[in-house]
Amino acid sequence: MSLQDIFFVLILFSCLLVSIIKGFYWKHAKLLYMGVIAHRYSNQYLREENAFVHRLNLITFLLMIINFSLVLAKIYPAFGLNKVIMILAILLIYYSVKKIIVVFLGKIFKQNDLAKLTMFFSILFDKTLAFIITPLVVISHFFVFEITHIILILILIITILFLLLKTFWFFKIGRSSFGISNFYIFLYLCIVEISPILLLKKGFFN
Repeated sequence: MSLQDIFFVLILFSCLLVSIIKGFYWKHAKLLYMGVIAHRYSNQYLREENAFVHRLNLITFLLMIINFSLVLAKIYPAFGLNKVIMILAILLIYYSVKKIIVVFLGKIFKQNDLAKLTMFFSILFDKTLAFIITPLVVISHFFVFEITHIILILILIITILFLLLKTFWFFKIGRSSFGISNFYIFLYLCIVEISPILLLKKGFFN
């Protein structure tokens, strides 16, 4: 199987997931995605604890991993199936480590509710970003002209906007709801959220 065939299968699966979300889960998905701009939507979504929501969480997570992998494959060109699998594995490891860190800190400081919300909001912005950039991901791989650099810059701009929005909500929720010090919020954002973006910076402009 050629590299283009691999990308075609991944993009096809990505589009299938988007279709499933819009066709069967859109009512709840709107609450999830709107949570990035209004806290009341995320609160309403969090109250919907059922199997339906758990399935949506899994689908949106898979969409996020696939779309981010396709973007990374463009930033760091993959030359075979092994490289694509490695990118997928790195993303899965990153989110697993992030969850372990957040849960661990929650247990140390006896703030399990805060840890749960932190993980939810952290991944919420990433899931929403992945959903929004789906058309750009498709174009970057199968456009008739070579415009990869332009598409990557657009994705970077959108990512930075989402990071700023995420930062705003983390400070607002952390201070107003849990009384967390600005220093600890800033430390978490730098280590867990911002550092991966900085690591990718070189790849975007190569």
